[in-house]
Amino acid sequence: MSLRSAARGFLAFLLSVPVLQGIDEWTVTYSPSNVCALRKSTVDLSCTHEYPDNVQYRPNTVHTLWFTKVSNDQPVDLRGDADYTGRVGYSCGEVRCTGSRCHGTCTLRIKDLRESDSDVYKFRFTTNQPRGEYTGDPGVTLSVTDLQVKVSFPDPPDPTRAELECHSRCGLAGDPPYIWFRNGQNLRHGEKNLVQPRSGGSYSCAVEGHNLSSPLVYAPKTPSVTVSPSGEIKEGSSVNLSCSSDANPAADYTWFKVNIDHFSRDMNHGQPLVFGHILSTDSGQYRCDAQNKLGKESVSISINVQYGPKHTSVLSSPSGGIEEGSSVTLSCSSDANPAANYTWFREHEVPVKESGQNYTITHITSEHGGNYYCQAHNEIGRHNSPFLFIKVTSSSHTAMEAVTTSVMLLATILLLLVFLSLRRKRASRKACGQEGRPDTVEEPLPVPVYENASALTNQMVPTLGERNEEKDDALHCASIHASRSENQEVPRWLTGSRVQSDQTDTSFYSVLNIKRLNAVPGSVFSEKVTRQKPQKFTATSKNNLEIEPVAAARFK
Repeated sequence: MSLRSAARGFLAFLLSVPVLQGIDEWTVTYSPSNVCALRKSTVDLSCTHEYPDNVQYRPNTVHTLWFTKVSNDQPVDLRGDADYTGRVGYSCGEVRCTGSRCHGTCTLRIKDLRESDSDVYKFRFTTNQPRGEYTGDPGVTLSVTDLQVKVSFPDPPDPTRAELECHSRCGLAGDPPYIWFRNGQNLRHGEKNLVQPRSGGSYSCAVEGHNLSSPLVYAPKTPSVTVSPSGEIKEGSSVNLSCSSDANPAADYTWFKVNIDHFSRDMNHGQPLVFGHILSTDSGQYRCDAQNKLGKESVSISINVQYGPKHTSVLSSPSGGIEEGSSVTLSCSSDANPAANYTWFREHEVPVKESGQNYTITHITSEHGGNYYCQAHNEIGRHNSPFLFIKVTSSSHTAMEAVTTSVMLLATILLLLVFLSLRRKRASRKACGQEGRPDTVEEPLPVPVYENASALTNQMVPTLGERNEEKDDALHCASIHASRSENQEVPRWLTGSRVQSDQTDTSFYSVLNIKRLNAVPGSVFSEKVTRQKPQKFTATSKNNLEIEPVAAARFK
């Protein structure tokens, strides 16, 4: 054999050693790798571990531990973990070596399980061999759960009947019997239970034969409200309202603002109710509703937002000009919380050394005239009112103003009466002109006219005497109907009137205002005649058209 062949054979031997020792690996096996257990129960987590046997380090010494936490890169033994004090124990068998391998078993027992015990547990063992430490990954997963009561409504439109179901996320072996309790009293057996939520009370279920029961389920208790920050609330600050209630299942919260008419306005679903910049108008009563599937409870709280004075104003009593020697009271008002205090000033910041909501000046003089204002102030702030001008007048000036006012009033009344009188006369004239010949009476015109002017008067007097007497003046319409022949001469006083050239009747209208005449007592014209019936005169001859103007003048 050549030297080169011998070297190749030695190198192949060295490379084959690890392969041959592949079965000598360090191992931890968990069985099972996932465990589910109920709260308050006891659970066992088991594993087996193996490592290669080395005769040079016999007898074998093995240290074991279980852990969930690591501190300074070193596992924390559960027996020294404060969260498990008094609740854990190890049960590890003796390590046995057969052939070239050693193997052992170890069990972790946890009692009185808590939901916080849910975690990944790992086993680690240490031997007396060099680098003889090993941690089994990935560990065993423990899930701790509780019996749960599931609430549902078989008939959603009917919220008065609820179905309670007892269940667990962990599959229980077999078909364990369930027991139902109401307010701690045994109610019935079975996995499901029908109840009336509005009847109140608390419900729970348990597995018969086990010291295990579900948490209680119940409607919300009366909620409580927390205001943050506490203390007085000032306008412009940030305020949070939080509502909490003891309930299972957990309650949902809704905030409402209650108005004066007790109508509630939905403000916020969930909580807290946040006022980023609270205003004075946010003052009022608020209600929190806590509700779950089993019922609802409410609580109310009043919010009082404090703010400085605003809308400050001044009123005077009496108002207007103040007569010298009388008294006047100024009243100040302002919107503020807490209530404002008041200080009075004259213009140019001159204090009047008077405080209070009202300021009274007695025996006022002209020196008291001027602009006044009040200042409203509280612990939050201050605010000034606008100026109020006080005008002080003397007695003589007041009397003169009264006389002037009376004269102006009388003049106005007189002008109104004159206007109505003129309007009445104008309406009467218009009515006469529009209606044509009212009450036309045909009478022959005396011939000749100049000789019968008195006769014409005498003919009218009896007619006038037969009318009713009235105290007021009256306007009357009269008509003169004249007819002439073709050759009849028209008098000069009718020139320009409506007399036609042919043989037609022509009517003339006049308005007569007949008053009481200053005649000798007993004469026919000593009485005032009203509502004179219009007369119609018919002329049949040439001379009949010659009516003397003087006779007409008598009837004006």
